[in-house]
Amino acid sequence: MTWAVLAGVLKAAVAVVAVFVVSIVVHEFGHFALARRYGVAVPAFAIGFGPKLVRWMRGGTEFSIRLFPLGGLVQLAGEIPQDALFRIGEPLAVVLDAQGRICRLGEPADVPDGRTGILRALDLTDRMEMTIAFADQVETFPVAPRAQLVTGPRSSLPLVERREQVLGKPLGQRAAIILAGPVMNFLLAGVLFSCVFAHTGVPLNSTTVGGVLPGSPAQAAGLRAGDKVLAVDGQPVHNWNEFVQAVQRDASRPPVPLQLQVERGTSVHMVAVTPRWTAQNLPQLGVTRELSRNPLRVMGTGFATVYYGSVNALQLYGQVIAQHRLNDLAGPVGIADAIGQQAQTGFWNVVAIAGLLSLNLGLFNLLPIPALDGGRLLFMLVEMVRGRALDPRKEGLVHFVGFALLMLFAVVITYRDVLRLF
Repeated sequence: MTWAVLAGVLKAAVAVVAVFVVSIVVHEFGHFALARRYGVAVPAFAIGFGPKLVRWMRGGTEFSIRLFPLGGLVQLAGEIPQDALFRIGEPLAVVLDAQGRICRLGEPADVPDGRTGILRALDLTDRMEMTIAFADQVETFPVAPRAQLVTGPRSSLPLVERREQVLGKPLGQRAAIILAGPVMNFLLAGVLFSCVFAHTGVPLNSTTVGGVLPGSPAQAAGLRAGDKVLAVDGQPVHNWNEFVQAVQRDASRPPVPLQLQVERGTSVHMVAVTPRWTAQNLPQLGVTRELSRNPLRVMGTGFATVYYGSVNALQLYGQVIAQHRLNDLAGPVGIADAIGQQAQTGFWNVVAIAGLLSLNLGLFNLLPIPALDGGRLLFMLVEMVRGRALDPRKEGLVHFVGFALLMLFAVVITYRDVLRLF
């Protein structure tokens, strides 16, 4: 393998990791920031998946960087009922504090210094207590706020009171926490698209010439950047689209000269230009649009791209469902391949595809599918209509089944991508 090939592979790998990490971590940060704003405990925030390479505590949250840097996760207290973390009848080891409250608990192997018994009953939503049967008696203990549930040699989970759980928050706040992830994706996409337009410039729909291509008919006729075209063959043109239509209106072969009325500075004069037929079978003069890098215009165009891109993506989703066009879908492998290809063509192409991925990640998460943000919002809508929440355990089961089906679908799409690429 030559150094050039190795450099290309490395460039593609860095681009893939950067695009995935930025898009997903920004999404998770949206959930994290608003959850903290509303007083929900956030036990963990991770960049990547798998074993932890680095970890640190800050504000009651364990931050970590993990081995596989393709994504991230945020863990919100009470996102699933804390009772669901335990099974009635399972062995449990507990350590009590000076006030007789459970302050640390877990499987006997994980809490070797604890008192071991069998879990008989628990309420970790309202009363925060557990009933445990020991060899000689059955006792009920209060659970201390932020008691540590030990889940492994290097990991634990705090058990918090209802006021710090997602389930303990008003419906509006819970919905806002869920929406914050996709909203952050849309904001990121808008910023990335704006950066691309700041680099390339925003094409203006005016008749002012932005540039003249070397060796083109326009250069031969003496047109210059900054010239404003007022009319073509006596027909006024008011924007770039009208200018292009006027040039392409005459399909004569060979093409006949066009009489352009041009404003240059304070003077107006006529310029005769003979179009040249292109490989696309269109007559062209060889001029480009005027570009703007005005910050307000750049930002407006960047976020307008988010809107129009969302509309187009939703139309494509509808076509995939209605016409069963599953071959148009790409999984993680297909997306990584597209990012790698763009990495070879330039940095700004990677920025553009990162914006596109972030936009689609936000849209996809809003689909009303269990396990996605949209699925959770759908359950909240049902709760609002019914006037009371569904059983959290049943809802959790629906989301679990939905997640399993999504993973199965992702495996099928990934398998197809691998066959297509290799």
